Amino acid sequence: MTEFITDTLYFEKDEFTKNLPTKFSFFEKSDSSLLYCWSANRLLQYAYPSGKLISSTNFFAEGPDGIGAYISGTLITDDGLFFISDQKEIVQTDLGGKVVRRYPLPVVPGERLGANFSTMNGNEMSYNTESKVLVLADVPFVLKAANMSYRDWLWKLDTRTGNFVTVGFGYPEIYKEYYDDPELGVFSHTYLEDKGLFVISFAANDSLLLLDTDQTLWVDGGSTRSLTFQKGKTEPRGEWTVFLPSMETSRYKRTQFDPYRKRFWRYVDIQTYKLEEDKFKNESSFIMLDQDFKKVAELFFDNRKILPTGFSTPNGFYLKLAGQDSDDREAYLRIQL
Repeated sequence: MTEFITDTLYFEKDEFTKNLPTKFSFFEKSDSSLLYCWSANRLLQYAYPSGKLISSTNFFAEGPDGIGAYISGTLITDDGLFFISDQKEIVQTDLGGKVVRRYPLPVVPGERLGANFSTMNGNEMSYNTESKVLVLADVPFVLKAANMSYRDWLWKLDTRTGNFVTVGFGYPEIYKEYYDDPELGVFSHTYLEDKGLFVISFAANDSLLLLDTDQTLWVDGGSTRSLTFQKGKTEPRGEWTVFLPSMETSRYKRTQFDPYRKRFWRYVDIQTYKLEEDKFKNESSFIMLDQDFKKVAELFFDNRKILPTGFSTPNGFYLKLAGQDSDDREAYLRIQL
């Protein structure tokens, strides 16, 4: 990957910011370009490409404009912000933090064994400003036998009516081998609004599932490296359930789409192994596909040095450097391919 790093973008930090997130949202205004991010219940606005902090807006958990104490997903759009709040509702606010509307989350049937509407594992929400439809996912913490017949993992919310509809798919039969595994039983998705197409990545599948209203199709999205999937487990300890994934297993993680260069970034954690006491080496990669799902390249990197979640701008795709300790700024690498 280092061969394709062309620049570094530095974002300012104020005295209230410990760490900046990996993901920003790009907006083109009439006379300027802006980046927004969500950090510790604040909306930060930056100038692009200078990285200068323009403003910071506090949001509150309680009160008439409260967004909730537990937020499991955030999306910044031209129509304001959307929050998955306390597993009870979607809260929509304006950029100043004022609540515009609340949408109660749907009740799921018993075989789901409890919903988890969330952006975990790369299941980012998406929103269309013309249709006013928000897309979100119900993500399993671990896969259970009862989930194999369940299909309502993806949801669309029409914010004009408040109605939810489901977009269904089933887990492949191979996932019966990965029940109770907190890594290999999950999925990630990316939604392509212009095609009405969901791109679904399973943790132990080389292929990607393409899903629209009429058909499903599998396409090759696998690494050139040999992968080994090792099952982890969950373990009850008193009132708690402890997740114990295999730390050495390969796993496909999130997919991300760069709308400016029409590229998919599929992240795979290939292998992590111990060199000596307290010293490890990681090999990860991004499998690059074009908008027709043809492989373009595979870029290899160490996920302990470069973090695997990024964001797009017209000038390039950015990834955050890991292990930064500056109180004043944080660095993001621009990748051009």
